[in-house]
Amino acid sequence: MKKLFIVLAVAGALTACNNSANNTDNKKDSLDSVASEKKEMVDSTTKASENMMDSSANAKKDMIDSTTKAKKEMVDSTKK
Repeated sequence: MKKLFIVLAVAGALTACNNSANNTDNKKDSLDSVASEKKEMVDSTTKASENMMDSSANAKKDMIDSTTKAKKEMVDSTKK
């Protein structure tokens, strides 16, 4: 989440330093390009966050499954 805020802060700083001409068409084009860049940045950050959460969840699931399996094997071995 911190990375997302940092990326947005950097993007905001870069857009604040934009030196476009006073022409309305240039401003509109510039705003459209900035908006699409921000959207792409947010989309890629979201995708990376989703991948990280999925891998973390899978790792925790695997750990729980292995622990459960080990305990089950230990209980089964004591029954014999």
